[in-house]
Amino acid sequence: MDKHESNNVKIVLAGLLAVCLGIGGFFAGKTSGRNQALQEREQLYVLNRSSMAKLSVGDGPVYVIGHRSPDSDTVCSAVAYAKFLTLLGYNAEAVITEEINKETSYILREAGVDVPPVLEDASGQSIFLVDHSEYAQAVDGLADAHIVGVLDHHGVGSITTGHQVVYEAKPIGATATIVWLDYLNYGFELDKTTAYLLLGAVLSDTDGLTGSTVTEADQKAVPALAEIAGVKDIDALYKAIHAEKLSYEGMSSEEILFSDYKEYEASGVKFGIGLVNAIDEETAQELAERMKEVLPDCIGKHDVDLMYASVGIRENGEKIDRIIPGNDLSKEMIEAAFPNYDEYDGTSFVFRTGLGRKTKFVPGLTDYLAAHPHE
Repeated sequence: MDKHESNNVKIVLAGLLAVCLGIGGFFAGKTSGRNQALQEREQLYVLNRSSMAKLSVGDGPVYVIGHRSPDSDTVCSAVAYAKFLTLLGYNAEAVITEEINKETSYILREAGVDVPPVLEDASGQSIFLVDHSEYAQAVDGLADAHIVGVLDHHGVGSITTGHQVVYEAKPIGATATIVWLDYLNYGFELDKTTAYLLLGAVLSDTDGLTGSTVTEADQKAVPALAEIAGVKDIDALYKAIHAEKLSYEGMSSEEILFSDYKEYEASGVKFGIGLVNAIDEETAQELAERMKEVLPDCIGKHDVDLMYASVGIRENGEKIDRIIPGNDLSKEMIEAAFPNYDEYDGTSFVFRTGLGRKTKFVPGLTDYLAAHPHE
């Protein structure tokens, strides 16, 4: 090899060495950057957990509980959040206000989870509320309880405290989605059972991600939870859940009305709204007639001024709601607060673009009562 060729070889080797060093430095830099990102994420988890380190609790357990007429979102969120608090080091237990419905029973049964016990009286207990912040919807004795926190996706309710609390509320499709986000933000891994519960709750409360309150967070939560839960066919699960939700077999009209019923108070007026689900127009009309018959007696049994049943169906992707008033005053109020109804058939005020309890009915009636004080 002559001197010229030797120099060329040296140049090539030097170039290869430089490339190797560059590649090595690149991957070392990527590894270093990845490690730094992991460290920063761990630090974020620690900071988030520290924000819950001084939760104001007593000597006994923290009871995590949802609203009366418990639905799947309120029950499953309570179970999942009680576990979340346990992971943070608290003695937490999920409880319910009363007997659960068929849909929620199905989800718990499929997940292999026992129905939480009923808490009869919250007086003197440490309470963490999920899926509501209203005394009117709460367990008995809440006014004399020690409220630790609230996790919700509704408007701000009537709950008040004189001490620091955790208050987390988001305009989102389901409380269960907020629970999922908390697991992520605090660095806790979801187990298969808890993921199944949260998945069922999100699908239920968002009508299979078709509801008007659905956000990107809800949309991301469903496939993520399904993967952890081992659910291959999300649509099949939703159909099974929805079938249970529509099943009122063996139930009295009063039981149907109160299977998903909530009470509110605005401007000194107390009102209750029960949601009823129907599969088609014929069934909706039949259920509306049943609600009309039972509502006058039901309003007499409850300490409310107004009472309504809202019978809803989905048709071609659109929600149609039939609002049945419980007495003459309830009828006057619905006509005045929502004059743009599509028709009144003698039984129901029909809203063909929907009158969602959470998004339109309660806010609209609350605003009307504030603007027109009722004596």
